[in-house]
Amino acid sequence: MSRYAHATSSFPHNTRINTWDLFLPPSQVHALYTGFFPERMADEWFVFSEGPDMNGKLKVHFHRAWTGLKVAELFVVMDLKGEGAGKIVGIKWNASEQTSRMGCEEAKKTIRGSCRAALGIQLEGEAF
Repeated sequence: MSRYAHATSSFPHNTRINTWDLFLPPSQVHALYTGFFPERMADEWFVFSEGPDMNGKLKVHFHRAWTGLKVAELFVVMDLKGEGAGKIVGIKWNASEQTSRMGCEEAKKTIRGSCRAALGIQLEGEAF
């Protein structure tokens, strides 16, 4: 099955957008670009990207693996001429009843957790 053939839903009408200023080393940019395709029932996330465009803008989509529920999108700017580092500059998330109307900090926490679980990366600034 193609990674883009996985069932996904669009954002509901009730979405929120906020800025997020978070540096990404090249390995994390690559992981976000590559994404994650769920293959086992235990896999909770389906992550895929669009781009980058000619300005280095990359959009990363986060869906629940088996329901297809769209949880969030990250807006990333990649350094196309350097070593491949980047920066998360924004987040858009599902703030509907499907996600218990989560707020910005909860959306960021959810994305941090999904990056650890699905992509094997720890975003900068995480506290354990």
